[in-house]
Parts: sequence; C-alpha cells; structure tokens
Amino acid sequence: MVVVCVIGAGAFGTAMAWLASTNGHPTRVCARDKAQCEVINATQHNPKYLRSARLEVKATSDAKAALEGAEVVILCLPAQKCVAWIRENRDRVPSDAILCSTAKGLYLETKQLLSEAMAEAFGRPQRLAFLSGPSFAQYIVDGHPTAVVVASRLLADAVAVQRLLSNPRFRVYASQDTIGVELGGALKNVLALGAGMIAGANFGINTLAAYVTRAARELAVLCVAMGGKPETIAGLSGIGDLMLTTFGDLSRNRACGLRLARGERLDDILQSSTVEGVPTAQVAVEFARRCNLDLPLIAAVNDILQAKLTPRQALDAIMTRPLGTEVPLL
Repeated sequence: MVVVCVIGAGAFGTAMAWLASTNGHPTRVCARDKAQCEVINATQHNPKYLRSARLEVKATSDAKAALEGAEVVILCLPAQKCVAWIRENRDRVPSDAILCSTAKGLYLETKQLLSEAMAEAFGRPQRLAFLSGPSFAQYIVDGHPTAVVVASRLLADAVAVQRLLSNPRFRVYASQDTIGVELGGALKNVLALGAGMIAGANFGINTLAAYVTRAARELAVLCVAMGGKPETIAGLSGIGDLMLTTFGDLSRNRACGLRLARGERLDDILQSSTVEGVPTAQVAVEFARRCNLDLPLIAAVNDILQAKLTPRQALDAIMTRPLGTEVPLL
C-alpha cells in the first residue's frame, strides 16, 4: 500500500482519490472548503462533484495534516494555481514523495512549461510526474474503460504512479517524455477552443475533420520543436486527448469556444468555469514565436480570445492563406 494525498476536490481530484482508494491505498483529500470536507467524511461522497462516487478517504482542509507522510501527492488544481500552491506548501511536501500533476496547461505568469515553473517553485530536487490523456472524470468513476499516460524523468517514478492508479478499467502507460506528455495535454485545450467555435458557427463534419487534422499537425510540430518525442504526440496525451476535447461534449474548452462563436463574452464564460486553454493560448503563441514556427490555427484561436479577430475573420484569414502542398504530420 502507498500513502496518497490528493490536492483538490474538484471533479478530477475526486476521480483520482476514488481510483487510489478503490485500489486499496490509504488516501487523503485536501480541499480548502471545510464544509465540503466534513460532508465527504460523513457521507463518503463529494457533495459538489461526481456525487455517485463512493470515497473511502479522509478529507481535510489542513494541508500539513494531509501531506504528512505522503508517498505520492497527486496535484489536481488548475494549471495557473499549481505554482502558488507549491510556493505555499513546499515545506510540507515530503522531499522524497512523488508529486504527480494532472494539470493541463502552460504557466502564463512567466510563459513557461508548467513543469519548469513548478521545479523553480520547489527550489529543491523533487520527484515530479505528469499525468495526461483522454479522461473525463465522470467516465472514470462510471467505470468506462480509460487509458492515460504518466511521464517522469525517472521511469521508476512513472511506473510507481502507473501501478498506484491502474485497474481493469483504468489503464496507465508509463513514459519518460515529460515535455511531450505535458505539452500534448496543454495544447489540445487551445485547439479544442477552435473546435467549439466551429460547432458554434454550425459548420458540419467537413470543417471539423479538416480542423482536427491540421490541429494535430500544429500540436505535433510545436511539441517536437520544444523537445517532445513524435511518438508521444501520436499517443494518448497528444492525438488521444485532442480527439477527446474536440469531439467530447463534456469538454469545457470546446464549450467555451462554442459559446464565444454564439456571441457570449469571454469574461462572462470564465466567471462560471475554469477554461485552461485561455491562458495557455498566450503561452503557446509565445513558444511558437521562440521556435520561429507558423501555426495559424493556434494563432487564430489566441487572436479571437484577445479580441483581435472575430471567429468569422479568423476563418476567412485561414481559408485564404497561400495554397501549398500537404506535408505529413511529422
């Protein structure tokens, strides 16, 4: 058995806590909402998310108590909140624990990979892993067969998380390509916004199929330029997660794009939902600039989010680009 601490009691944190505890590991959940923790302890159900999931866990709002003796810490916070949490709690995280992040985003404040910003926030050696792949939380706890990938610089650490979470309905693959896994999970959120805009504009499957194909190429080109491996991008954290978020109705990024195309204001949408692709788009454009890459779809999504273009103007700009030959994915 492995002592597990899950940080965050949102939908994905709840799913991770459910997986770890049903696999027989002593699991603690740390959430800021004391009342939510009390209900979880009293009823073994999260009153806010995935209420059908039975949670055999100990919930607390005391980070020090939750982290004490933890061997694996699963950080299930929005990407832009992870670094601040580490800065606040780094001395409470056991130095020999594996910290596994499930966030799918890039760090806006310093325009870095989230892994780089997290390592700097710790200011000391810390075993880090990154879990990504096509995995809506509701379907995990409903027992739908799901496959994801976890990456760590040391394969043994990725394997430790793999064994912790895997079961007959949740299959985890191990990898050492942290850059590919992290970027694949982050960039697909940006591209899912565009897919939602296509749906909101009432275009059909011709348009969406072309968009997803070209989006997959942009994701791969940028990931490889940043040091990721092409085989990782062709896998679960790249193409797999891209398909999930561009076609899946539970995708918050796709839903945001759809609402934007129908005339809603971005600020209003963000009041009710965390949309990881919005801040990530700004960092993705900066990464493309540093690598001297022409990525028109990622650029167009960011221009729409920054109110530089309307969805219709972005469409016209993309469809009237100079004609060229199709280049293979990589």
